[in-house]
Amino acid sequence: MAGVFAAIMITAIAWANGEAWKSKPFAQWDEKDIRKILNDSPWSKVVQVPAAWTSGDSGGSSGSTLPSAAQEHAPGGGIMGGSGTPTPPSAPQVPQAEFVVRWASSRTVREAFLRAAVLGGRIKQEEAEKQAAQPMEVYQVLIVGQDMKPFQGADDKALLEKTYLLTKKTKQRIPAVAVEYQRGSDGKTVQAAAFSFPKKSSSGEATISPDEKGVDFFCSAGGANLRASFEPPKMEDSQGRDL
Repeated sequence: MAGVFAAIMITAIAWANGEAWKSKPFAQWDEKDIRKILNDSPWSKVVQVPAAWTSGDSGGSSGSTLPSAAQEHAPGGGIMGGSGTPTPPSAPQVPQAEFVVRWASSRTVREAFLRAAVLGGRIKQEEAEKQAAQPMEVYQVLIVGQDMKPFQGADDKALLEKTYLLTKKTKQRIPAVAVEYQRGSDGKTVQAAAFSFPKKSSSGEATISPDEKGVDFFCSAGGANLRASFEPPKMEDSQGRDL
């Protein structure tokens, strides 16, 4: 009995101190775990860029879907975009737009969204498990933000030409092959944009090799030039590499 109790205690401590995506099944994730995954994990990056498409009359930031992520990443933990040069005190403030870029094809991110749906009472855990087990045929990167004007009415062909992944080891450029939008209740307002990338080249080779150390995501839309860097070695759950 003492041995069983000790094992339970060790597991509980591991769950308390470890990363949720490695330490416990997603059926046991709570809202804090979900926020961590969608906001501050190897699969999610906060990107700040000058909001060149705004008038600047408000004098403030366009805001973000996940404001706490900006605070956590602001010292340099994943924010890309902008020169990084401090603005002189006398210079006018340039409105900033904030986006969250997520590697949405990963098991971890998909499970986080599904678990959120379970906690919200929209689906049952059994259905979430079933959907999570379905493989993704492409890599998918999702962009969300409070101000998605750069993507509103964008020409899909032009947008895809300016959206790609770039591997650091082989310098291989992987072009986006499709874009899908999540729209608001009015059916028009863009709330999110999901880009798909092939997992294999025309010759059948993996577009992202198993030993790849870094992949950069680039997207240029309506004056917003987004860049986010991902590190595949860190993108692992309890089952291994998770892209």
